[in-house]
Amino acid sequence: MVRNATQADLDFLIRIDLKNDGYTVSDRLKLTDQEKMEHSKKIEQFLISPDKGAFIIDDSVFSEPIAMVMFSVANRDTIYPWKTIFNELDRNLFQSDGRFIEIFQLWVHPSFRRLGLATKLKLKLEEEAYHREIDVIYTHTEENSHHVIELNEKIGYQEVRRGPIWDDISRVSLIKKLKRSLVQ
Repeated sequence: MVRNATQADLDFLIRIDLKNDGYTVSDRLKLTDQEKMEHSKKIEQFLISPDKGAFIIDDSVFSEPIAMVMFSVANRDTIYPWKTIFNELDRNLFQSDGRFIEIFQLWVHPSFRRLGLATKLKLKLEEEAYHREIDVIYTHTEENSHHVIELNEKIGYQEVRRGPIWDDISRVSLIKKLKRSLVQ
């Protein structure tokens, strides 16, 4: 069952976000205490900000988190203080006010992969989009993550861009355009 993440899940969300689990990370592995504190505050925003959120799936036997997704409501037309590619994407892909849900992080424990948990989390995001009157969900993954790209395409995401975003690693950007009748 998918549930909303709570403050009690903060350490788990931080640990998973820092985990190198199937994607390329910087050669720099150690964070300073200051960087750890800043990262903790960043991840905590997914629990307290009205424009962010997180969902978790727990193992039914041990009641331990085995899958999670963190997301934010973003806007294609906003100028962000960090590197994005949103303004490179066709404006017609987005609803008139530019808002969309951006998947920040999606993770499934290796022992529970390929059991449909990522799909459940993405379907929960569609419900969230419906409640927020948003009709686009955006995600990206590394170009060599073929199984992730395949999963996204299987559940209705379409590739909209390929190339580097904030570093030299080539990523595939995908969106799912939800049916307007669900959103309106």
